[in-house]
Amino acid sequence: MKPQAAPMARTGPGAVEAPRRPVQALRIIHPFPTLLNVAATAGLAFVAADGAPDASRLVRMMLLMLFAQSAIGTTNDLFDRELDARTKPWKPLVAGVIRPEMATALLIALVAATAILGITLGVASFALAMLGLSCGLAYDVRLKRSMFSAVPFMVAIPTLPIWVWVTLGEWENSLLWLAPLGALIGLALHLANTLPDLREDARFGVRGLAHRLGATRSAAIGWSSFALALLISVALVPLLDYELAVYAPAAGSGAICLAGAIAIYAVRRDDFALQIGFGGIGIASVVIAVGWLAAVT
Repeated sequence: MKPQAAPMARTGPGAVEAPRRPVQALRIIHPFPTLLNVAATAGLAFVAADGAPDASRLVRMMLLMLFAQSAIGTTNDLFDRELDARTKPWKPLVAGVIRPEMATALLIALVAATAILGITLGVASFALAMLGLSCGLAYDVRLKRSMFSAVPFMVAIPTLPIWVWVTLGEWENSLLWLAPLGALIGLALHLANTLPDLREDARFGVRGLAHRLGATRSAAIGWSSFALALLISVALVPLLDYELAVYAPAAGSGAICLAGAIAIYAVRRDDFALQIGFGGIGIASVVIAVGWLAAVT
């Protein structure tokens, strides 16, 4: 894509009004999932510390998550820009709001900032932060288009709370259950995230897990994975001896969000319903994680 000759708004389907360009440019970092992960980091940190964590460490953790998720979002737009040109002309790179070389420079700066902050938080924290970042980058660069597209989500989702607890020096062996629970939620989030773009992606050769399964089976497996994670978390009450009264509101909220996602799709059966479902499951995942961890630790 050639750089713009002058700072004028583009014409055509990807046109962007000049006053909207700064706001449009921010979309390259994918603000919703990025800020959701930053909020999750803060919430989990307060749970891990059983109160307010050290302010300096908390700020560095939140900034690290902001930079890492922004890097993942930017990489996504860089590697998908040919596909986005056909399906999402409003994306910043496609609309000409940001040039590819600018996005590449931003990506390098974000990865460097993530690594530098990670080093300040300790060796174990750094390793886990780089694992989470690597999952996102690997998905964007290659795995999104393969049958292993869910793997980065299934690894990264449980890595987040483990990273928080390790960074704050609050690790407990009961947190090992995060591996299966987080993997199930990660699978659900991946499928829910992919479904709204399934038809358009498939038209242009994207062949991730959801594309191979098809819309009906992907939705069913995603919803079932989320439901199974909820059921297992409740079944662990006697084994881990945690307070069900603490976790019950979070589990109830998760069940309501899941039921809502299924209901809105049953009524509308369109991409908007799937997008709403993804947002609901994303928020529910944060609520469930915080509630379960508060009950366990």
